[in-house]
This record gives sequence, structure tokens and C-alpha cells, in this order.
Amino acid sequence: MKKAAGLTVVCAGVVVTFPLLILIEWIGRYDRFSYGRHASVIREILPWRSTTYLAPVLPLYALVPPYILDLADSGPGGGLPRVLVWASLALAALALAEVYSVCLHREGYIAAFEPWSLAADYAPLGAPPRRFADRRLQHLARVQLVYCVPLVIAASTVSPGTGLLSCLTLLLFLIKYLAPAWIDFEAYFHWDMHCQVLDLDGRPLLTSFWRALSDWVMGPMIGSLPRFYTTEHLVIHHPENAGPDDIHSPLPYDRSRVLEFCIFGLKTCFILLTSGKVAFHRRCRGSKQALLVLGITAFWAVTTYLVVMDRFLGYWLIGAALYRAVNTAKAQYVWHGLSDPGNPRHPKASTILWLPQEHLVSALDSDPAHAEGTASATEVPSLGTDWAFYDNYHLIHHLHPRAHFTEYPELLRRTVPGLLDWGCVVMRLGAYDTFVFDCWSGNYERIAQGLVTPMDKDLRPSFIRERLAPLPGHRSYSAALCQGRLGQAVDSALVRGLRLLALAT
Repeated sequence: MKKAAGLTVVCAGVVVTFPLLILIEWIGRYDRFSYGRHASVIREILPWRSTTYLAPVLPLYALVPPYILDLADSGPGGGLPRVLVWASLALAALALAEVYSVCLHREGYIAAFEPWSLAADYAPLGAPPRRFADRRLQHLARVQLVYCVPLVIAASTVSPGTGLLSCLTLLLFLIKYLAPAWIDFEAYFHWDMHCQVLDLDGRPLLTSFWRALSDWVMGPMIGSLPRFYTTEHLVIHHPENAGPDDIHSPLPYDRSRVLEFCIFGLKTCFILLTSGKVAFHRRCRGSKQALLVLGITAFWAVTTYLVVMDRFLGYWLIGAALYRAVNTAKAQYVWHGLSDPGNPRHPKASTILWLPQEHLVSALDSDPAHAEGTASATEVPSLGTDWAFYDNYHLIHHLHPRAHFTEYPELLRRTVPGLLDWGCVVMRLGAYDTFVFDCWSGNYERIAQGLVTPMDKDLRPSFIRERLAPLPGHRSYSAALCQGRLGQAVDSALVRGLRLLALAT
């Protein structure tokens, strides 16, 4: 019976997680399409100031097609051919979605890499920020709300009965919103959990209002259920440091096998959608537990009502939560996938530090050719070097969880030599995008090329293979069933499927 249940979990993991992996990649590619040559044309025609409030309302176009189609059908002589009108409306939807996406990207880029474009007295949330540097993240929060509200209105109005074209149009805008908004939400919400970057000078009620909007409105639109992220991240993840007692720990799984990731992804979906393992965790007690249960219950009450009323928003909220869950599982691999089995609970042993070659990695590299033309880290990094708010310094974050992002460059300078001497895993940031697929496809040589940790080059591939192995004594039972010829064959087939359908590089 236990084995049958374990095999059922394996099959369910493949059925749920594998299609989501493909979908996530396709959504990412569709989002990256908006960085094409046409983006500069759109930005040239539509200046930033003129689109601040115009671009966010474009999703309301999804309400238009039924009226236009009815008008075309009622025209003289039977009106225009329905197929022609339908195609014209669909092309307009594609064009407007690109405008929407380019404008949303521009808002994020300004906050991330061109904050000097914002006026010195700019108060994104209605009052001056407690720290001047925080207005960049507060601008992201404001943009999230401005872009989110029209989407909620449209998705609460449109239903499958409204028409296929309206549903597809709305889906285009939701997807264009999801990919960048998920990243921007992670940035400002995560930093607010640790450093209260949404704090407004002398306005505690307004600050609480923006935090509530972020947690209860903007969060669910990108898959973050109310109270879940705050509780899980601060109460469990940081104290456990992705160790074996962390509910999102990847250690029970062989990180070199996509089949086992499918099981991990299914588990993460279940945890995020129900919060059961968080709400009843030994660290979650009192008001934290009560607020979490309230948040999850409220989410499912609203979502169930919307689904019963056949509103598109209800289906979207579920889909966005699944999207976030699988992305969360993947994130555990890039941040905590090379854990030291000898000390898996310590951040120095469990967390990967990703650094750009342009900065300190080049100075620490044994290849002198890499040290030419390097730049020093600044509070606002250049595009293509560090991430905008130094989130790639994840090990520094786990060692100093209360440090503000403006302190990270100095913290890194002081600590990175000691981290390397200690044997911490330091990787070049250029290897980040391909890391997970390289683990699954067995491309350890490419991973080894991105490894900065002092080590003989011949030992690096074997070091990586050893670090990807499941933690002894904490092996997932369902994942252990994937061993053997059949499991290897299925895993190879899944890797080929990923390479063919989405991740070929």
C-alpha cells in the first residue's frame, strides 16, 4: 500500500509539475519577446510620463470584443465577415499587449537601474519614505497596484460565457503582467519583510495600508497567498536555512534528476495552496498561525466564489499560485541546491553565492584575463552586472538577514575572502540561468566552469555531483522509488522533453 501511494505521488508529480515547467518557460519567452526591436519604437512613440496611467488600463480592452462582434453582425447586409472582425480584434489585442508589456518593463527598469529619473521629492506611496533609497522599491509597489487594479476589474467581469476572444485577450495581458510583476513583487515584498522598505516617514497607518494591499491584493495576482510568504519565509526558512527541517528543503531529493524535481514541485504546490505544513509547523504558533489560517481561508473563499460565478479571475488565482509554487521549487535549487551534507543547517554550507564577473569574482579568479576592466559595486548596479537590489548575494542575505540592500556591497567586500576560505559555494552569475537544466541534463562541466570556490579544476565536476545527491537519512520515500532502470528511462525522457519543448540551449 505504501509503495502504491508513493508511485501515485511520482505519477502525479510528473502530471502536474512537468507541464508547469514547460509553461513557465513559454511564459518567460513570451515576456522576453517584449524586449525585441519593437520595444524601442514603442518607447519612442509613447514617452514614459504619458503612459504612466494609460498603459495600465489597456487590459480593459478585453471587455470590448463582444460589443464589436455584435455590432458587426447587426450591420447592413449582415455586416462584415465575422472571421475578419475577429482577426482584427485579435491583432489589436496582441499589439496592445506588447505596448502594455513594454511600458511595465520600463517602470521596473527605472526603479531598478535609473532611479535618477524619479523626482527628488517623489513619494510613490503618498508620503516620503523613511529611507531615501527605499523609494525605488516603493515605486515598484505603486506600479504593481496601478497595473493590478484594471486587471482585477477585467478578470472579475470576464467569464468563459463572455466569449473566447475576450478570454484570450485577458489572458494575454495577465501573462504579460505575471512574468515581470512576479520578479518585482519578490523584490519589494521580500525586502519589506526584512528591512521594512515600505515604511513611510511618520505615516504608520498608510504604511500598514500598503502592506495590506501587497499581501492581500497584489500578492494573490502573482500567486502569493495572503500571509503565507511572510510566515513561511521569516518563521521557517531563515531559521532553518533550507536545511532538512525546512518545508521547502530540496535536500531529500536528487537534484540531478528532473523526475525527482517533479515530486518536489508537487509537494511545493500542495504546501503553497494549503499552507498545512506551515500552519502546523513547530515554529508557527499564536497570532502568526491564526493570521496564516485566516489568509488562506479568505483566499479560498474568494477564489471558490469566483469560480462558482464562472469569473476568469478565480481560475487565474489558482493558475498563478501553481506557477509560483513551481518557480519557488526551482529557486530552492539555484539558492540551496549545492548544500554540504556535513553541515546542512548552516547558511555557509547550504547557500550559494552568485557573483558577477565584473566585480569581485574577477579579482578572486585565478585567471588574470578575467580581472581586466572590472568595476566596483555601487548602490545602483549597472544593468548586466549585479541584480538591481543585490538579491544575487543570497548567502550574504542569510548571514545578515536584517541588513539593508545598500549595505550589501560593503558586506560582500569584507566577507567574501573568508567565505571562500571556509569553502562556501560561490558561482559566477553568468551560470545562473542554465544552472537548473545543467543539473538535470548532467552538464556538470558547464556548472564547474561557473564555480569560483577554490578547488582543482579536475575535482569540480565530481564535487558538484556529490553536492547534488540527496541528504543521507532524509531521503524522500517517493523519490527513492524513482531509482532503477525504469526511473532512469523516465528521467531521460523528461530531460529530452524539456530540451525539445522549452529549454534547448
